[in-house]
Amino acid sequence: MNVDDRRIAICQRMAAERLDCVVGIHDGTHFIETHNPVMVLSSFKSLGPAAAVLDRVGALTLIVTPAWDAERARGGCPTARVVGADDIVEALGRELGSIAGRAKMAISGLAAVSWAVASRIASAFPGVPSADAILFDATMTKTGDEIAYARRATRIAEHAYQRMLEIVRPGLSEDELAAELCWYTRTLGAEDNFLLLCSGPHNRAVQPSNGRRMQAGDIVLAEITPSFRGQLAQICRTVVLGHAGDALRRNYDLVIEAMNAGIQAAVPGTPMSTVCRTINSVFEARGYGKYCHPPHIRRRGHGLGFASNQPGDVSLDNNTILAPNMLFMIHPNQYLPETGYLLCGEPIVITESGADALTAKQAALAQIAV
Repeated sequence: MNVDDRRIAICQRMAAERLDCVVGIHDGTHFIETHNPVMVLSSFKSLGPAAAVLDRVGALTLIVTPAWDAERARGGCPTARVVGADDIVEALGRELGSIAGRAKMAISGLAAVSWAVASRIASAFPGVPSADAILFDATMTKTGDEIAYARRATRIAEHAYQRMLEIVRPGLSEDELAAELCWYTRTLGAEDNFLLLCSGPHNRAVQPSNGRRMQAGDIVLAEITPSFRGQLAQICRTVVLGHAGDALRRNYDLVIEAMNAGIQAAVPGTPMSTVCRTINSVFEARGYGKYCHPPHIRRRGHGLGFASNQPGDVSLDNNTILAPNMLFMIHPNQYLPETGYLLCGEPIVITESGADALTAKQAALAQIAV
């Protein structure tokens, strides 16, 4: 499947619902947990607020701000008619003004954009229904390009982790390490990196760096999530500054066992909830059942945007049926009372026979001599 096939599927859904066009809106604030309907329709990652208008015969108009970014948009989306603008709402009004009131349309993305943009669009097009389901149902599986980009992003993440192992040491601050990793991923071709990185002798969770200087005996947690051509991939890793004791090695072996059980369970035709339940069962069998639910943990992985994070969370309440070319993260990140929060996780793609991890080397507990 490619982006053209996806647009065809969306047009078929539009025809079934007797829609003349769908509009995707995004405000330019790219976040790992937020769908981007403009990217779904155009594969273009905007600098500012943008809109994509797809009509029922498959013609695409891409409106980008600021106006000077139109040249980049034409290069990135050559099949679209591109309009450069400095006010997305005014430009969208001009584009739709001739059909508003007599054409049946739907809009996707309003719930995720800023109120300044959403309120103006809602006022300009009152009563227009949501197109979220139409667009995002079509993104349950990834295109061939998206999977290839995810593989490239995974390589970048793994190289960044190797760089981390080279430089992490007591006395280095979390912020210094985070800045180096973000810069390093940029040199490897990433356009973004959603990075969580923290340290301590007993972590309660993983969180963004906060300037703390690392110390001997710390457990360093890192979620490294670079984006390549708009597609995210993530790896979750745990590093010890010094020698890992028996309890830490035993608990890390447990989270690896849970992760591998989840990967093995992720086969076509299986509900996503089963993958989560399988991971939980490994911890429950060792007496950690109460730590498998909030406030300790809610999910065991998630989809990988930026365009769409479908098929969603690896959670007990997600009954999406797995199918080939679904791409998501499996990470049984877990708080355990003896050792604190531990990270391990791999991005996987569903194939006809099961789950294929995109990483070249699986997570393992790393020990840094100090």
